[in-house]
Amino acid sequence: MARIVLVSLLQGLSSRFPVYSQTCLNTALANYGGRVWLPPQQSRDVDELRRGAGNRPLGMLADLKAGWSPIDPTAGGDDAGRLALAQYDDELLGNLDMYWRIPAKINSPITDNLFELRREVVDEALGAKVTQAWQQGLETRLKALLVAAASGEDQLVFAEVECAYWLRCCLSDEAGIELVWPEMAG
Repeated sequence: MARIVLVSLLQGLSSRFPVYSQTCLNTALANYGGRVWLPPQQSRDVDELRRGAGNRPLGMLADLKAGWSPIDPTAGGDDAGRLALAQYDDELLGNLDMYWRIPAKINSPITDNLFELRREVVDEALGAKVTQAWQQGLETRLKALLVAAASGEDQLVFAEVECAYWLRCCLSDEAGIELVWPEMAG
C-alpha cells in the first residue's frame, strides 16, 4: 500500500504566520520518505525544500495559476462578488490569526474546511472560467499522485493550503493508499 503524506504550504501567508517556519517543513522532509512533490511556484520555502530533497525523486505538481485566487482582504471596484470574497478573506485571516498558534493546526480538518468554504466563495465571485481551470489543475495533480501510488511508491506532497483539502478528500477515497496527516511540531 502506497503511503502519501500531504503537508500544507502557506506560501504568501508564511510571513503572517511565523509559527509555521521553514524548520517545520524541513522536519517533515526529514521525517517522511518517498518521492517529494512540490508546487511549481518559485518561493523561498519551495526552493529550500527542493534543495533539501537531495537525491530523492522529485515531482512537480501541476500549475494552478489559471484558477488561482490569492487571499486578499481588499477589493476594488463595485463588483459584489469580489467584495464578498474580500470580506471572506478578511474574516478568514482573523480566524486563522487565532487558530494557527501551533503548526499542527495548519494541517488539520478545520483548516481544510475553512479553505474548502473559501473556494466556494471564490467560485461564486470569479465565475466558471476560473472554477474550471482550478478543477483541471487539481485533477492533473491527483492523476500524477495516483500514477505514482499505483506503482507502490510512497510520496511526500507539499501543496498549497488553499488546495490541500481537495487532494486530501480525493486521496482518502482511493483504495490502496494510506493517507497520512503530518505530525508538525513547533
